[in-house]
Amino acid sequence: MDVVISIIIMIFILGLLVLSHEWGHFIAARIFKVRVNEFSIFMGPKLFSRKSKKTGTVYSLRAIPLGGFCAMQGEEESDDGDDAFCNKAWYKRAVILVAGALMNFIVAIVLITVIFMFTGYDTRQVSTVGTTGPIALSGMEAGDKVYKYNGDGILNPIDYDLYVTAYGNDLKNISFHVKKADGSKVKYSFERDIKIVNSEVDGETVTTSMTADINVYATKGDNKQYMGNYSSTWENSDTLIITMTAQDGSYEVYKYGKNETGSFGTTYEKYSVDKQMIDSSYTEDTQDAPVAESTILSYNPYKYGFSFTYSEQGNIFQCLGRSVTYNVSLVKSVINSLKWLITGRLGMDALSGPIGLTSVVSDVVDADIGIGYQILTLINLMALISANLGAFNLLPIPGLDGGKLVFVVVELIRGGKKVPPEKEAIVSLIFMALLVILSLFVAGSDIFKLIG
Repeated sequence: MDVVISIIIMIFILGLLVLSHEWGHFIAARIFKVRVNEFSIFMGPKLFSRKSKKTGTVYSLRAIPLGGFCAMQGEEESDDGDDAFCNKAWYKRAVILVAGALMNFIVAIVLITVIFMFTGYDTRQVSTVGTTGPIALSGMEAGDKVYKYNGDGILNPIDYDLYVTAYGNDLKNISFHVKKADGSKVKYSFERDIKIVNSEVDGETVTTSMTADINVYATKGDNKQYMGNYSSTWENSDTLIITMTAQDGSYEVYKYGKNETGSFGTTYEKYSVDKQMIDSSYTEDTQDAPVAESTILSYNPYKYGFSFTYSEQGNIFQCLGRSVTYNVSLVKSVINSLKWLITGRLGMDALSGPIGLTSVVSDVVDADIGIGYQILTLINLMALISANLGAFNLLPIPGLDGGKLVFVVVELIRGGKKVPPEKEAIVSLIFMALLVILSLFVAGSDIFKLIG
């Protein structure tokens, strides 16, 4: 029963978003006096239709609960009428084409604003700084605002999450630009070197230790200052040793895992500049020893020891402003994800279609979080889809609104000489077929994820 409910919810969400998208085209077409032949909710055979006596537009409801369309006169064929899309000035056609995506962005902004009014919003402000990560040596403090990661701008924490997902362990050096409470700006950089020791065990090469050695710097203006060194070593897949050397040469050692007595626990030692131990402690661990898996020897440079979970409550105008920047980040994620898919940084399994989204809806429906949080989560999902739908439609791909905008630009470059609508329609049809094939591939991938 939950599956049926999830499917119905997903159809409802997609239906509303497509309707709002096509409604944007429809409103703009009416403003510029373009004849709309049919405005349809969903695709396939007609279930119901009504023709407006005033405008001649046919309003219809179709059988297949996916998509919809706003069919304008002269959009795909030549027409001599003054009310034909192809005969309107280039800027009017451009506005009509953009209006669908614009409506999706407006819907997303409104929905996220509603969520922020109830839940508050995360900011770029650092809430906590750990004591055992590389960041602890840098001088970053709670209250700092992170606005760049490796030179890429951060409007919201989701920008940082996206960069982490895309770059993985590929980057050797990491940097954060922050704005301090006094308004000054500091760049914290982490320059790491990886050392791997392999041994022969039963004729096979195995990794017995891996050390990530990180030098930490703080740069203010032209002054780059060494702040300390962070060294993290895995030994024999069961012991982690972290050494944090401060700017003055004093250092602390944390050893997690097996100790000399054979038991497992955490050993802490603190040393002065002249290497004299000034403090120590040991806490025995009741948990089992770390599992000796290959993943235990991986090192994630992004877990640098700070959190963005600083949440604020704001009035409706503040929530609206935060919603706008949040949606800008969502649009950036679409553009960057496409770029990373093309370059191979992200795999095709990163894509998800209606089937995968229905699975997400099913998880929300099944979650024991209360009806209020379920509704807010679904609204958040709807906003995410709406922003992605708007951004995707503006991509310069024939068959999409962005592809049609490309033809408008070509017209301007050619001094006003238009590409015949019939030729444009043929090119769009070819690319739409390719998009359908991609959609089928994504659907198959989603199904394999579900049954896998």
